[in-house]
Formats: sequence, C-alpha cells, structure tokens
Amino acid sequence: MAETFKYRYMSGGMGLAADISVAAYEADSPPPQALRAYGRLHLALPAGGLYWKDAAWLAFGMSLHAHELVARAAGRGHLVLEVASLAYPGADYQSEVAALALDGWIHRHLRIPPCGSAVRHDRAGRRFAFDWAGTDTPFADDLPPLPKPE
Repeated sequence: MAETFKYRYMSGGMGLAADISVAAYEADSPPPQALRAYGRLHLALPAGGLYWKDAAWLAFGMSLHAHELVARAAGRGHLVLEVASLAYPGADYQSEVAALALDGWIHRHLRIPPCGSAVRHDRAGRRFAFDWAGTDTPFADDLPPLPKPE
C-alpha cells in the first residue's frame, strides 16, 4: 500500500511543495516498465505517467540512497519503489523537488538516515539553490570538476 510524504520548503515568500505516494516492495523480478536505478533497485512510475524531468529527478533522488536500499533487498530479490502519485500543490514548480520528496519519503517510511540533500532560497538570485550531498553534477558520470572562476 502506498504511503504519502508531503515535502514543504518555504522561504522569503517563496515555496516548494510536493506530495508523493510510494509503495516499497520486494519482487523476484522487477516490473517490466520499471527503471533500474542501481543493481537490484528499481523505480516504477505511476500508470498515468509523469513529466520526463520528474521521472529523472525521482530516479536521482532514489540513487542518493542506492547502497542502503539495495542492502534491504533480501537474498537475490529486487527492491521496487513504486510511485503511485506525485503532485505539486500550490507551489512554485521545479522538477528537482521530486528528488527531495522521494528522499524525504525514504527517510520517513524506510527509516534510512537523511543523505544531506537540501535546498535554500537564494534571495539575491531570485532562485532556489539545491545541494545534492556531495554530488556536484547530477546525471553526470565521471565528469572532470569545473574550473574555478578567476
């Protein structure tokens, strides 16, 4: 049965919000439409589909806990996180919030310690700045570090 987590961040009159409902279960084999995040860890998306950026950020949010989640899969089974729904109720939309919502769901419902991902409101820049717990460039494989500005 899917359990819901409500992610909320408010600062300076601006806010981010996402409601996510997820069910976690083990299976002998993953659902055919599931995304493989890492080893025996899979993400199943809602039957009605999602915006592609939301799906990408959900997979990234799950990958932040990949080692801890795979360790929970007993024996040779697969751990599936099945997203039943994802909504952004009355807030500024930023697809990155999907990752933070799933991170919060994993922490609350699976009792896995927070990974350290966070957001802050950059008032001067009029934007939200995300910190991905040591991951400088999400969705990049072994990219060299960016040069320091002079």
